[in-house]
Amino acid sequence: MKILIMKFRHFGDVLLTSPMASALATLPDKPQVTFLVKQGTEVMLTGHPDIHEILTLPVRARGESQWQFTRRQFAFIRALRAQRFDVSINTTEGDRGLIFGWLSGAAKRVGYLKDASREKWWRKRLLTDPKPSRSGRFHTVLRNLDLITDWVTPTNMRVSFHYTPLDEQVVFDKLKQAGWDGNQPLVHVHAVSRWFFKCWRDDYMAQTIDHIQQTLGYRVVLTSAPDPQELGKLAGIIALCQTQPINLGGQLSLKQTGALSALAKLFFGVDSAPMHMAAAVDTPTVAIFGPSGAFDWGPWPNGWEDMAVNPYSERNGIQRVGQHIVAQQTWDCAPCGRDGCNGSKQSKCLEDLLSRLVLSLIQQTINVPSGNVS
Repeated sequence: MKILIMKFRHFGDVLLTSPMASALATLPDKPQVTFLVKQGTEVMLTGHPDIHEILTLPVRARGESQWQFTRRQFAFIRALRAQRFDVSINTTEGDRGLIFGWLSGAAKRVGYLKDASREKWWRKRLLTDPKPSRSGRFHTVLRNLDLITDWVTPTNMRVSFHYTPLDEQVVFDKLKQAGWDGNQPLVHVHAVSRWFFKCWRDDYMAQTIDHIQQTLGYRVVLTSAPDPQELGKLAGIIALCQTQPINLGGQLSLKQTGALSALAKLFFGVDSAPMHMAAAVDTPTVAIFGPSGAFDWGPWPNGWEDMAVNPYSERNGIQRVGQHIVAQQTWDCAPCGRDGCNGSKQSKCLEDLLSRLVLSLIQQTINVPSGNVS
């Protein structure tokens, strides 16, 4: 059986589809699983032992005419159909996945519809096996896995992220160049997101970095994307620090960032792709959440066994699952799912999250050994 799985979202979203490949690989007649994702996000899945191939959507190149791009798109579709997939699975509710699932030629086309009673007729026609979306609060990993329950009942659900020994060596070399002695335990701090409404206050982040280094005796390593805005925000945090963290902002690839998390004793940061990567490499994680819901996006506890139970069952507040902790205000409006309060791009629920609370959670996580997640 040849299966095409599609996810046309961002880095973290793509990573959270990896348990689908692992679960399908447990079938007695192991299927050939191919993923189709947005260009650039394939890095989240490369190296996965249960994925046959990762395809990326064509993107119009600079200087390429519309006619040339259209011809290349048709060539891609022909190549996709030539693979003769038996099943296509669209993991989101968007049009693009439905259309490409139909274009793949797969006889069985699985996916979610937004609202079956009010759906457009043509969207309904593109699926042969529409799946009802779970009601209530369920993690994205569970919603993805729901789409393959016709074939397998997943257990020991794990998000996996893969990097190479070369990635590890690059990280080690950069740390040594920055003054790390090779022995002092590390805490990986990813303080920024490309969505600033997911970010904590700079002064609170600086206080936390100082506490980790001065009081707990760990060396903090900071990361960010190479985006100028993220680098600027990271520089502002460092300027407020009384201690000197190692700054690798913009210097690591995503694979190397995951390798750093695996080397660290703890990951601390905001809701972001690196948070998911840290959990995937089994590093204890303390994450602060604002407008997004941990019940959807909390750091996944590898080894979770129960498809019927959401590991993050509460709407908000402090939630510990295995070796991971999520901190979020217990306000009625949290999470709101918006880009800041009243469109301001700033989230008061994050700005008012006290640093002393977060510091106590970090200390608890460092001192408490991991246990059974389920």
